[in-house]
Amino acid sequence: MKNLFSKYHERQKGRFDASEIEIIGVGCGGTNIVNYMQTHGFKDVPLAVCDMDASVIEHSKVREKLLFGMDGLGAGNNPELGKSEAEKKMMDMRSIIKEHTKVTFVVVCLGGGCGTGASPVVAREIKKRGVRTIGVATLPFEFEGMFKFNQAMDGLIELATYTDAIFVLNNQYILNHHPELAINAAFSMADELIVKVVWSIIDHMCVNRNSKHTNGIIGYLKKAIRPF
Repeated sequence: MKNLFSKYHERQKGRFDASEIEIIGVGCGGTNIVNYMQTHGFKDVPLAVCDMDASVIEHSKVREKLLFGMDGLGAGNNPELGKSEAEKKMMDMRSIIKEHTKVTFVVVCLGGGCGTGASPVVAREIKKRGVRTIGVATLPFEFEGMFKFNQAMDGLIELATYTDAIFVLNNQYILNHHPELAINAAFSMADELIVKVVWSIIDHMCVNRNSKHTNGIIGYLKKAIRPF
C-alpha cells in the first residue's frame, strides 16, 4: 500500500492543493465520519454530507448538507430506496461539488440502506464531472449479521465501478485484534481509523503536508485496509 500511495503521489507531482480536494460522507455512517473530520482538524479541505435521515443532516455541523428523500425518515436498510432517492437529487448534488475540485473522497459505512445504495450514485455523478474519485468504505462487524455483510459487499462492488481507487476497512479486524473493546468503542475506533486513512492519503497527494495524523498509520493500514 505504501508503494501505491507513493506511485500515486509521483503521478500527480504534488499538484494538488488541499482546497482542490473534497470529502463527501454518504449515509449515516459516512456523515458521522465526516462530522468527526469537521471537529478534528480538517480545516483546509471542503466537507459535505448527504443522507436520508433528516435528524442526522440537521445535527451535522458540516456546511454543505443534502437530504435525500422527502420524509426524512431514512432508507430503512433498503439500498434500492437509497439509490432511487439519491438519483432524484442529482441536480442538487452537482451544486455540492466545487468547480475547482480535482479529487473527491466518497466516505461510506456499507451495509445499511442510504450509504450502500446512494454512494455509487454519488460517485458516478462525481466521475461524470471528470473528477478523480476515491472511495473509502467500511464493512460491517460480524455481529451485524451476514445479510448486512452481503448487502455491503454488493454495494462495494457497485461503488468500485465508479471510483478510481477504493480503500476498504473490514470493521471485524478491529474486534479480532482488540476483543476487549466495547461495541461503541469499536465503532469509534473504526471512525478514527477511516479519518486517519483519508488524512494520510491527502498528505501524500499534497505538497508540504505532513500531519501528525499520518505518523505510524501506514504500517497499520497495510494490515487493516486494502485497495479493492
